[in-house]
Amino acid sequence: MVKSLTNPLSDRPAPLGNLLSAAARTLAAELDAGLIAAGFTDVRAAHAPIFQVIDPDGTRLVDLAQRTGMTKQAMGELVRHLEARGYVEILPDPSDKRARLARLTEHGWSLVHAGLDIVARFDARLDAIVGAAEVAQLREVLMKIIGGAGLTFAAGDTAITQVMITE
Repeated sequence: MVKSLTNPLSDRPAPLGNLLSAAARTLAAELDAGLIAAGFTDVRAAHAPIFQVIDPDGTRLVDLAQRTGMTKQAMGELVRHLEARGYVEILPDPSDKRARLARLTEHGWSLVHAGLDIVARFDARLDAIVGAAEVAQLREVLMKIIGGAGLTFAAGDTAITQVMITE
């Protein structure tokens, strides 16, 4: 007789990391659909980080990479993609001619405004469905997680590690 396979985790709640990743993919898909509907068919949610951290007068590529947590090489590729499509322009940094600045073009600013509108509409819908207080609380909790609240391994807390190993 063959023993049936069972998942020992099937009775546990879904891991928080999986839920957060799935939520991020859902939100990215919503942004992608909104951008396409607004006529921006050559950018995706994956390009959003640069638009969130770029300064109005332009930002050095190395600073963009640092602000987004990307490598300089990945940021360079992203900026080249956006430059080729007219969203950013590359200029010499007036304070250091060796460095380059990325600055949004008029087309880039149009995308920013469309993105802000899409996010505002999604947030309003989420408030209506889930509740504004719950969404505000979720934002607060997520900011705490992002800020490191509850992290144990980075803080060197081995107590949770021991509990997990002995279970």
